[in-house]
Amino acid sequence: MTPPTVQVGSKGPAVQQAQQALLDRGYPVGSPGADGIFGIHTRSAVLRYQADRSAGSDWAFTYPLQVDGIVGPQTWGRLAPETIRNGDKGTGVRLAQSILKSTGYPPYDPGVVDGIFGPQTELAVTNFQTDITIKADGIVGPETWTALWS
Repeated sequence: MTPPTVQVGSKGPAVQQAQQALLDRGYPVGSPGADGIFGIHTRSAVLRYQADRSAGSDWAFTYPLQVDGIVGPQTWGRLAPETIRNGDKGTGVRLAQSILKSTGYPPYDPGVVDGIFGPQTELAVTNFQTDITIKADGIVGPETWTALWS
């Protein structure tokens, strides 16, 4: 389930989750850190994150973001994507495949970017996880998404 849309003035756990995801990807949200208050520093971090993943940017891949400073369904889809595994299909799989393929490193090559999580994608994910020393289970969950800089 997608967390609620948050923007300047929002407060609470969803804001804190967004702030932590931004921090995990190297986007500072202000000196208090993930305090659950969506202020100007958090908005600034969201705008930078979205701009880095907007259409035409290197990190847009198959899932470009609109730059609006709001963490809605589209931005949550990149910031906190659903866990994916062998047998899954869809945009999350296509995004993971695109990011892995962009490395140009053969062990991370998932094959065709087709949105179908099959054995080759699972092997690519497992190789990536092994190399960055996280649990190598072939499943793209929160820790792997963060490592992929989704």
